[in-house]
Amino acid sequence: MKITFDSITKRYGELIANDAVTVSIESGTIHAIIGENGAGKSTLVKMLSGQVTPDSGSIAIDDKVIKGFSTHSAIELGIGLLGQDPMDFKNLTVMQSFTVGHRLNTSMMRNGLLRQEFERLNSVYAFNIDPKKKIYQLSIGERQQVELMRLLSNGAKVIILDEPNSGFSLEQKSKVFDALDGLTEEGCTVILVSHKLEDVLEYASSVSIMRKGTLVDTLDLPQSPGHLVDLMFGGHQEESVLQTESVTDTQNLVAKVQQSGQTIDLNLSKGMMVGAIGLQGSGVDTFLRNMFYDKSFLLTDAEGPIDKSSFGYVPADRLERGLFPELSILDHHALSSTLGHNVIDWTQIRSMCEDLIREYGIIGTPETKAHELSGGNQQRLMLSMMRSDINVAMLEHPTRGLDIQSADYIWDKLLNDKLSRTVTLFSSYDVDEIWNYSDYVLCFHGEDIVASCSINSISKTDIINNIAGNVIGRDE
Repeated sequence: MKITFDSITKRYGELIANDAVTVSIESGTIHAIIGENGAGKSTLVKMLSGQVTPDSGSIAIDDKVIKGFSTHSAIELGIGLLGQDPMDFKNLTVMQSFTVGHRLNTSMMRNGLLRQEFERLNSVYAFNIDPKKKIYQLSIGERQQVELMRLLSNGAKVIILDEPNSGFSLEQKSKVFDALDGLTEEGCTVILVSHKLEDVLEYASSVSIMRKGTLVDTLDLPQSPGHLVDLMFGGHQEESVLQTESVTDTQNLVAKVQQSGQTIDLNLSKGMMVGAIGLQGSGVDTFLRNMFYDKSFLLTDAEGPIDKSSFGYVPADRLERGLFPELSILDHHALSSTLGHNVIDWTQIRSMCEDLIREYGIIGTPETKAHELSGGNQQRLMLSMMRSDINVAMLEHPTRGLDIQSADYIWDKLLNDKLSRTVTLFSSYDVDEIWNYSDYVLCFHGEDIVASCSINSISKTDIINNIAGNVIGRDE
Protein backbone atom coordinates (compact mmCIF):
# COMPACT_ATOMS: atom_id res chain seq x y z
CA MET A 1 0.00 0.00 0.00
CA LYS A 2 1.43 3.37 -1.04
CA ILE A 3 1.28 6.15 1.58
CA THR A 4 1.32 9.85 0.65
CA PHE A 5 1.55 12.68 3.18
CA ASP A 6 0.70 16.01 1.50
CA SER A 7 1.52 19.30 3.28
CA ILE A 8 0.75 17.87 6.73
CA THR A 9 0.78 20.48 9.50
CA LYS A 10 0.10 19.92 13.19
CA ARG A 11 0.41 22.46 16.01
CA TYR A 12 0.22 22.10 19.78
CA GLY A 13 -0.23 25.69 20.92
CA GLU A 14 2.94 27.52 19.96
CA LEU A 15 4.76 24.27 19.21
CA ILE A 16 4.76 23.22 15.53
CA ALA A 17 5.12 19.43 15.54
CA ASN A 18 4.77 19.02 11.73
CA ASP A 19 5.27 21.91 9.33
CA ALA A 20 3.86 21.24 5.83
CA VAL A 21 5.42 17.76 5.59
CA THR A 22 5.14 16.12 2.18
CA VAL A 23 6.52 12.64 1.60
CA SER A 24 5.57 9.53 -0.38
CA ILE A 25 6.25 5.97 0.81
CA GLU A 26 6.16 3.28 -1.84
CA SER A 27 4.17 0.07 -1.46
CA GLY A 28 6.08 -3.09 -0.53
CA THR A 29 8.99 -1.32 1.16
CA ILE A 30 10.46 -0.82 4.61
CA HIS A 31 10.72 2.97 4.89
CA ALA A 32 12.53 4.58 7.83
CA ILE A 33 11.79 7.96 9.40
CA ILE A 34 14.62 9.38 11.47
CA GLY A 35 15.39 12.60 13.33
CA GLU A 36 16.29 13.90 16.78
CA ASN A 37 13.75 13.83 19.60
CA GLY A 38 11.05 16.40 18.97
CA ALA A 39 11.60 16.35 15.20
CA GLY A 40 7.96 15.36 14.58
CA LYS A 41 8.36 11.70 13.59
CA SER A 42 5.90 10.16 16.05
CA THR A 43 3.31 12.89 15.44
CA LEU A 44 3.39 12.15 11.71
CA VAL A 45 2.81 8.40 12.07
CA LYS A 46 0.19 8.90 14.78
CA MET A 47 -1.84 10.84 12.21
CA LEU A 48 -1.63 7.90 9.81
CA SER A 49 -2.80 5.58 12.61
CA GLY A 50 -5.76 7.83 13.45
CA GLN A 51 -4.58 8.83 16.92
CA VAL A 52 -3.98 12.46 15.91
CA THR A 53 -5.87 14.68 13.46
CA PRO A 54 -3.81 17.05 11.25
CA ASP A 55 -4.61 20.77 11.32
CA SER A 56 -4.15 20.91 7.54
CA GLY A 57 -2.95 18.75 4.66
CA SER A 58 -4.04 15.27 3.60
CA ILE A 59 -2.98 11.63 3.78
CA ALA A 60 -3.69 9.21 0.93
CA ILE A 61 -3.45 5.43 0.72
CA ASP A 62 -2.99 4.12 -2.82
CA ASP A 63 -3.84 7.67 -4.01
CA LYS A 64 -7.19 7.65 -2.16
CA VAL A 65 -7.40 10.47 0.40
CA ILE A 66 -8.43 9.40 3.91
CA LYS A 67 -11.71 11.01 4.98
CA GLY A 68 -11.85 11.43 8.74
CA PHE A 69 -9.18 10.34 11.19
CA SER A 70 -9.82 7.76 13.90
CA THR A 71 -8.19 4.61 15.20
CA HIS A 72 -11.23 2.65 14.03
CA SER A 73 -10.91 3.89 10.43
CA ALA A 74 -7.16 3.15 10.52
CA ILE A 75 -7.83 -0.44 11.60
CA GLU A 76 -10.45 -0.78 8.85
CA LEU A 77 -7.80 0.40 6.35
CA GLY A 78 -5.31 -2.18 7.64
CA ILE A 79 -3.03 0.27 9.46
CA GLY A 80 -1.38 -0.90 12.67
CA LEU A 81 0.89 1.08 15.02
CA LEU A 82 3.35 -0.40 17.50
CA GLY A 83 4.33 2.58 19.67
CA GLN A 84 7.06 3.30 22.23
CA ASP A 85 4.39 3.21 24.93
CA PRO A 86 1.96 0.33 24.22
CA MET A 87 -1.74 1.18 24.19
CA ASP A 88 -3.18 -1.77 26.08
CA PHE A 89 -5.23 -2.64 29.15
CA LYS A 90 -3.04 -3.28 32.18
CA ASN A 91 -5.58 -5.40 34.08
CA LEU A 92 -6.25 -7.81 31.21
CA THR A 93 -4.32 -11.03 30.77
CA VAL A 94 -1.91 -11.31 27.85
CA MET A 95 -4.38 -13.58 26.04
CA GLN A 96 -7.26 -11.18 26.59
CA SER A 97 -5.18 -8.26 25.31
CA PHE A 98 -4.21 -10.28 22.24
CA THR A 99 -7.88 -10.97 21.44
CA VAL A 100 -9.18 -7.40 21.82
CA GLY A 101 -10.26 -6.23 18.36
CA HIS A 102 -8.86 -9.37 16.72
CA ARG A 103 -10.44 -10.39 13.43
CA LEU A 104 -10.89 -13.95 14.75
CA ASN A 105 -12.63 -12.76 17.92
CA THR A 106 -16.03 -14.18 16.96
CA SER A 107 -17.86 -17.37 17.81
CA MET A 108 -14.82 -19.22 16.46
CA MET A 109 -12.97 -18.12 19.57
CA ARG A 110 -14.55 -21.08 21.35
CA ASN A 111 -12.60 -23.40 19.05
CA GLY A 112 -9.31 -22.17 20.40
CA LEU A 113 -8.15 -20.60 17.13
CA LEU A 114 -6.93 -17.48 18.89
CA ARG A 115 -4.93 -19.41 21.45
CA GLN A 116 -3.36 -21.53 18.69
CA GLU A 117 -2.51 -18.37 16.76
CA PHE A 118 -0.93 -16.74 19.83
CA GLU A 119 1.11 -19.86 20.64
CA ARG A 120 2.29 -20.11 17.02
CA LEU A 121 3.54 -16.50 16.91
CA ASN A 122 4.98 -16.73 20.42
CA SER A 123 7.03 -19.72 19.28
CA VAL A 124 8.02 -18.36 15.85
CA TYR A 125 9.50 -15.16 17.32
CA ALA A 126 10.85 -16.82 20.50
CA PHE A 127 9.07 -14.23 22.66
CA ASN A 128 8.12 -16.78 25.35
CA ILE A 129 5.31 -14.62 26.78
CA ASP A 130 3.08 -16.34 29.35
CA PRO A 131 -0.53 -15.86 28.08
CA LYS A 132 -1.88 -16.13 31.64
CA LYS A 133 0.10 -13.17 32.99
CA LYS A 134 -1.54 -9.77 33.47
CA ILE A 135 -0.30 -6.98 31.23
CA TYR A 136 0.87 -4.92 34.22
CA GLN A 137 3.22 -7.77 35.14
CA LEU A 138 5.11 -7.41 31.84
CA SER A 139 7.95 -5.06 30.99
CA ILE A 140 7.48 -2.38 28.32
CA GLY A 141 9.36 -4.56 25.82
CA GLU A 142 7.20 -7.62 26.50
CA ARG A 143 4.06 -5.53 26.05
CA GLN A 144 5.43 -4.35 22.70
CA GLN A 145 5.96 -7.98 21.74
CA VAL A 146 2.31 -8.83 22.50
CA GLU A 147 1.14 -5.82 20.47
CA LEU A 148 3.32 -6.78 17.50
CA MET A 149 1.96 -10.34 17.51
CA ARG A 150 -1.58 -8.95 17.47
CA LEU A 151 -0.78 -6.61 14.55
CA LEU A 152 0.81 -9.39 12.50
CA SER A 153 -2.00 -11.80 13.29
CA ASN A 154 -4.65 -9.22 12.40
CA GLY A 155 -3.34 -8.96 8.85
CA ALA A 156 -2.24 -5.32 8.93
CA LYS A 157 -1.21 -4.03 5.50
CA VAL A 158 0.65 -0.99 6.85
CA ILE A 159 2.74 -1.66 9.96
CA ILE A 160 4.21 1.31 11.81
CA LEU A 161 7.04 0.52 14.24
CA ASP A 162 7.70 3.55 16.46
CA GLU A 163 10.96 2.84 18.34
CA PRO A 164 10.15 -0.82 19.03
CA ASN A 165 13.60 -2.36 19.10
CA SER A 166 14.41 -1.86 22.78
CA GLY A 167 11.98 -4.71 23.50
CA PHE A 168 13.62 -7.29 21.24
CA SER A 169 16.76 -9.38 21.58
CA LEU A 170 19.02 -9.63 18.54
CA GLU A 171 17.55 -13.05 17.66
CA GLN A 172 13.97 -11.81 18.06
CA LYS A 173 14.66 -8.67 16.04
CA SER A 174 16.13 -10.74 13.22
CA LYS A 175 13.07 -13.02 13.14
CA VAL A 176 10.66 -10.08 13.24
CA PHE A 177 12.29 -8.27 10.34
CA ASP A 178 12.57 -11.49 8.34
CA ALA A 179 8.78 -11.76 8.72
CA LEU A 180 8.30 -8.10 7.78
CA ASP A 181 10.48 -8.58 4.69
CA GLY A 182 8.19 -11.44 3.67
CA LEU A 183 5.13 -9.23 4.14
CA THR A 184 6.58 -6.45 1.96
CA GLU A 185 6.92 -8.99 -0.86
CA GLU A 186 3.14 -9.42 -0.57
CA GLY A 187 2.60 -5.65 -0.94
CA CYS A 188 2.60 -4.61 2.72
CA THR A 189 4.33 -1.39 3.73
CA VAL A 190 6.45 -1.05 6.87
CA ILE A 191 7.30 2.34 8.40
CA LEU A 192 10.20 2.18 10.85
CA VAL A 193 10.63 5.15 13.19
CA SER A 194 13.98 4.67 14.89
CA HIS A 195 17.03 6.36 16.37
CA LYS A 196 19.20 3.31 15.77
CA LEU A 197 20.95 4.03 12.49
CA GLU A 198 22.38 0.51 12.37
CA ASP A 199 18.81 -0.89 12.22
CA VAL A 200 17.75 1.67 9.61
CA LEU A 201 20.72 0.83 7.40
CA GLU A 202 20.26 -2.92 7.83
CA TYR A 203 16.50 -3.23 7.31
CA ALA A 204 15.14 -0.20 5.42
CA SER A 205 15.32 0.50 1.68
CA SER A 206 14.63 4.25 1.96
CA VAL A 207 14.67 6.92 4.65
CA SER A 208 13.06 10.29 5.37
CA ILE A 209 14.97 12.67 7.65
CA MET A 210 13.05 15.17 9.81
CA ARG A 211 14.34 18.11 11.80
CA LYS A 212 12.32 20.53 13.94
CA GLY A 213 9.01 19.48 12.40
CA THR A 214 10.11 19.74 8.77
CA LEU A 215 11.14 17.15 6.20
CA VAL A 216 14.83 17.60 5.36
CA ASP A 217 15.16 14.94 2.63
CA THR A 218 14.08 11.48 1.49
CA LEU A 219 16.86 9.18 0.28
CA ASP A 220 17.35 5.66 -1.01
CA LEU A 221 19.55 3.48 1.17
CA PRO A 222 22.36 2.70 1.82
CA GLN A 223 23.85 6.05 2.86
CA SER A 224 26.80 6.75 5.11
CA PRO A 225 25.86 7.00 8.81
CA GLY A 226 27.78 10.28 9.08
CA HIS A 227 25.72 11.84 6.29
CA LEU A 228 22.45 10.81 7.96
CA VAL A 229 23.58 12.15 11.33
CA ASP A 230 24.52 15.50 9.72
CA LEU A 231 21.05 15.71 8.14
CA MET A 232 19.35 14.82 11.44
CA PHE A 233 21.17 17.44 13.50
CA GLY A 234 21.97 20.10 10.91
CA GLY A 235 25.64 19.27 10.48
CA HIS A 236 26.74 21.07 13.67
CA GLN A 237 26.39 18.62 16.50
CA GLU A 238 27.65 19.55 19.92
CA GLU A 239 30.29 17.03 20.80
CA SER A 240 29.54 15.28 24.06
CA VAL A 241 32.39 15.50 26.54
CA LEU A 242 32.08 13.01 29.36
CA GLN A 243 34.32 14.25 32.13
CA THR A 244 33.85 12.83 35.59
CA GLU A 245 36.07 11.78 38.44
CA SER A 246 36.44 8.04 38.94
CA VAL A 247 34.97 6.70 42.15
CA THR A 248 37.42 4.99 44.45
CA ASP A 249 36.34 1.64 45.82
CA THR A 250 36.17 2.64 49.50
CA GLN A 251 32.99 0.61 50.19
CA ASN A 252 31.44 3.13 52.59
CA LEU A 253 27.88 2.34 51.54
CA VAL A 254 25.84 -0.84 51.96
CA ALA A 255 22.67 -1.61 49.99
CA LYS A 256 20.56 -4.41 51.47
CA VAL A 257 18.25 -5.78 48.76
CA GLN A 258 15.66 -8.55 48.62
CA GLN A 259 15.84 -10.64 45.45
CA SER A 260 14.30 -14.08 44.79
CA GLY A 261 13.61 -14.54 48.49
CA GLN A 262 17.22 -13.84 49.44
CA THR A 263 18.76 -10.82 51.16
CA ILE A 264 21.88 -9.58 49.39
CA ASP A 265 24.33 -6.97 50.67
CA LEU A 266 25.94 -4.81 47.99
CA ASN A 267 29.12 -3.09 49.16
CA LEU A 268 29.24 0.21 47.30
CA SER A 269 31.05 3.54 47.47
CA LYS A 270 29.49 6.98 47.68
CA GLY A 271 29.20 8.74 44.34
CA MET A 272 29.05 5.49 42.37
CA MET A 273 27.02 4.92 39.22
CA VAL A 274 25.51 1.43 39.64
CA GLY A 275 24.24 -0.28 36.48
CA ALA A 276 21.81 -3.22 36.57
CA ILE A 277 21.60 -5.36 33.42
CA GLY A 278 19.70 -8.43 32.30
CA LEU A 279 17.83 -9.81 29.33
CA GLN A 280 14.29 -8.72 28.54
CA GLY A 281 11.90 -10.35 31.03
CA SER A 282 14.52 -10.83 33.75
CA GLY A 283 14.45 -9.41 37.27
CA VAL A 284 16.12 -6.23 36.02
CA ASP A 285 12.73 -5.10 34.66
CA THR A 286 11.32 -4.48 38.15
CA PHE A 287 14.47 -4.22 40.28
CA LEU A 288 14.60 -0.45 40.77
CA ARG A 289 10.82 -0.16 41.14
CA ASN A 290 10.87 -2.74 43.91
CA MET A 291 13.83 -1.05 45.62
CA PHE A 292 12.04 2.31 45.56
CA TYR A 293 8.72 1.08 46.93
CA ASP A 294 9.85 -1.82 49.16
CA LYS A 295 10.23 -0.75 52.79
CA SER A 296 12.63 -3.64 53.40
CA PHE A 297 15.21 -2.08 51.05
CA LEU A 298 17.88 -0.31 53.07
CA LEU A 299 20.75 1.88 51.96
CA THR A 300 23.14 2.55 54.83
CA ASP A 301 26.20 4.73 55.30
CA ALA A 302 28.36 5.30 58.37
CA GLU A 303 25.60 7.36 59.99
CA GLY A 304 22.89 4.72 59.51
CA PRO A 305 19.99 4.18 57.07
CA ILE A 306 19.51 6.90 54.46
CA ASP A 307 16.08 8.55 54.57
CA LYS A 308 13.95 7.41 51.63
CA SER A 309 12.47 10.89 51.29
CA SER A 310 15.76 11.78 49.56
CA PHE A 311 15.27 9.09 46.88
CA GLY A 312 14.29 10.04 43.34
CA TYR A 313 12.81 7.53 40.88
CA VAL A 314 12.37 7.83 37.08
CA PRO A 315 10.29 4.92 35.69
CA ALA A 316 10.59 3.45 32.20
CA ASP A 317 6.92 3.89 31.26
CA ARG A 318 6.86 7.67 31.05
CA LEU A 319 3.17 8.34 30.50
CA GLU A 320 1.83 5.67 32.85
CA ARG A 321 3.91 6.08 36.01
CA GLY A 322 6.19 9.02 35.30
CA LEU A 323 3.96 11.84 34.07
CA PHE A 324 0.35 12.99 33.87
CA PRO A 325 -0.42 13.04 30.10
CA GLU A 326 -2.97 15.89 30.26
CA LEU A 327 -0.98 18.17 32.58
CA SER A 328 1.39 20.83 31.25
CA ILE A 329 5.12 21.18 31.89
CA LEU A 330 4.24 24.06 34.24
CA ASP A 331 1.77 21.88 36.15
CA HIS A 332 4.39 19.13 36.59
CA HIS A 333 6.96 21.52 38.00
CA ALA A 334 4.35 23.01 40.30
CA LEU A 335 3.52 19.56 41.66
CA SER A 336 7.12 18.41 42.06
CA SER A 337 8.38 21.59 43.72
CA THR A 338 5.51 22.20 46.16
CA LEU A 339 5.18 18.78 47.78
CA GLY A 340 4.22 19.28 51.39
CA HIS A 341 3.21 22.94 50.83
CA ASN A 342 -0.32 24.28 50.67
CA VAL A 343 0.30 27.39 48.57
CA ILE A 344 1.68 27.57 45.01
CA ASP A 345 3.52 30.74 44.01
CA TRP A 346 2.75 30.59 40.28
CA THR A 347 5.03 33.50 39.39
CA GLN A 348 7.98 31.77 41.01
CA ILE A 349 7.01 28.37 39.54
CA ARG A 350 6.75 29.80 36.01
CA SER A 351 10.17 31.44 36.28
CA MET A 352 11.67 28.17 37.57
CA CYS A 353 9.88 26.18 34.84
CA GLU A 354 11.22 28.42 32.07
CA ASP A 355 14.75 28.10 33.51
CA LEU A 356 14.48 24.28 33.61
CA ILE A 357 13.10 24.12 30.05
CA ARG A 358 16.21 25.99 28.91
CA GLU A 359 18.60 24.03 31.13
CA TYR A 360 17.30 20.62 30.05
CA GLY A 361 16.72 21.58 26.41
CA ILE A 362 13.03 20.61 26.46
CA ILE A 363 11.33 21.39 23.15
CA GLY A 364 8.08 22.89 24.38
CA THR A 365 6.59 25.77 26.35
CA PRO A 366 5.33 25.84 29.96
CA GLU A 367 1.81 25.23 28.57
CA THR A 368 2.79 22.16 26.49
CA LYS A 369 1.08 19.03 27.80
CA ALA A 370 3.13 15.93 28.59
CA HIS A 371 1.46 13.77 25.92
CA GLU A 372 2.34 16.40 23.30
CA LEU A 373 6.07 15.98 23.97
CA SER A 374 8.29 13.48 22.18
CA GLY A 375 9.67 10.54 24.17
CA GLY A 376 13.03 12.24 24.60
CA ASN A 377 11.47 15.46 25.84
CA GLN A 378 9.27 13.51 28.25
CA GLN A 379 12.47 11.96 29.60
CA ARG A 380 14.08 15.39 29.98
CA LEU A 381 10.95 16.64 31.77
CA MET A 382 11.09 13.77 34.27
CA LEU A 383 14.78 14.48 34.97
CA SER A 384 14.07 18.19 35.40
CA MET A 385 11.48 17.32 38.07
CA MET A 386 14.04 15.58 40.32
CA ARG A 387 14.66 17.81 43.31
CA SER A 388 18.13 19.25 43.79
CA ASP A 389 18.37 17.63 47.23
CA ILE A 390 17.95 14.08 45.87
CA ASN A 391 20.67 11.84 47.36
CA VAL A 392 19.77 8.59 45.59
CA ALA A 393 18.74 8.71 41.92
CA MET A 394 17.09 5.59 40.46
CA LEU A 395 16.44 5.49 36.71
CA GLU A 396 14.90 2.69 34.64
CA HIS A 397 16.30 2.55 31.10
CA PRO A 398 17.11 6.30 31.09
CA THR A 399 17.84 6.52 27.33
CA ARG A 400 15.04 4.28 26.01
CA GLY A 401 13.94 5.59 22.61
CA LEU A 402 16.27 8.60 22.65
CA ASP A 403 18.29 9.96 19.74
CA ILE A 404 22.08 10.19 19.91
CA GLN A 405 22.26 13.78 21.15
CA SER A 406 19.51 13.32 23.74
CA ALA A 407 21.13 10.13 25.07
CA ASP A 408 24.51 11.86 25.31
CA TYR A 409 22.86 14.75 27.14
CA ILE A 410 21.27 12.39 29.68
CA TRP A 411 24.58 10.65 30.38
CA ASP A 412 26.45 13.97 30.65
CA LYS A 413 23.87 15.15 33.18
CA LEU A 414 23.99 11.93 35.22
CA LEU A 415 27.78 11.79 35.22
CA ASN A 416 28.11 15.45 36.20
CA ASP A 417 25.66 14.97 39.07
CA LYS A 418 26.78 11.57 40.37
CA LEU A 419 29.53 12.77 42.75
CA SER A 420 27.10 15.16 44.46
CA ARG A 421 24.77 12.23 45.19
CA THR A 422 25.11 9.30 47.55
CA VAL A 423 24.59 6.88 44.66
CA THR A 424 22.98 6.74 41.20
CA LEU A 425 21.38 3.49 40.05
CA PHE A 426 20.16 2.76 36.52
CA SER A 427 18.93 -0.27 34.59
CA SER A 428 19.58 -1.13 30.96
CA TYR A 429 19.47 -3.98 28.45
CA ASP A 430 22.43 -2.43 26.60
CA VAL A 431 25.82 -3.94 27.49
CA ASP A 432 27.66 -0.94 26.04
CA GLU A 433 25.74 1.48 28.29
CA ILE A 434 26.56 -0.60 31.34
CA TRP A 435 30.21 -0.90 30.32
CA ASN A 436 30.67 2.79 29.48
CA TYR A 437 28.87 4.42 32.41
CA SER A 438 28.88 2.05 35.42
CA ASP A 439 31.29 2.04 38.34
CA TYR A 440 29.58 -1.06 39.72
CA VAL A 441 27.49 -3.64 37.88
CA LEU A 442 24.68 -6.05 38.82
CA CYS A 443 24.03 -8.91 36.37
CA PHE A 444 20.61 -10.58 36.32
CA HIS A 445 19.80 -13.98 34.91
CA GLY A 446 16.13 -14.74 35.34
CA GLU A 447 15.11 -13.30 38.70
CA ASP A 448 18.53 -13.81 40.28
CA ILE A 449 21.48 -11.47 40.66
CA VAL A 450 24.26 -13.75 39.46
CA ALA A 451 27.11 -11.24 39.67
CA SER A 452 27.70 -7.99 41.54
CA CYS A 453 31.07 -6.26 41.43
CA SER A 454 33.13 -3.24 40.46
CA ILE A 455 33.25 -2.68 36.70
CA ASN A 456 37.04 -3.03 37.00
CA SER A 457 36.58 -6.64 38.18
CA ILE A 458 34.60 -7.91 35.20
CA SER A 459 34.94 -7.95 31.42
CA LYS A 460 32.27 -7.12 28.86
CA THR A 461 32.30 -10.78 27.80
CA ASP A 462 31.73 -11.82 31.42
CA ILE A 463 28.68 -9.52 31.60
CA ILE A 464 27.22 -11.06 28.43
CA ASN A 465 27.83 -14.58 29.71
CA ASN A 466 26.29 -13.82 33.09
CA ILE A 467 23.03 -12.38 31.75
CA ALA A 468 22.81 -15.26 29.25
CA GLY A 469 23.08 -17.83 32.03
CA ASN A 470 26.71 -18.86 31.50
CA VAL A 471 27.61 -17.66 34.99
CA ILE A 472 31.23 -16.64 35.35
CA GLY A 473 31.12 -15.97 39.05
CA ARG A 474 30.40 -13.39 41.64
CA ASP A 475 32.78 -10.95 43.27
CA GLU A 476 31.28 -8.61 45.81
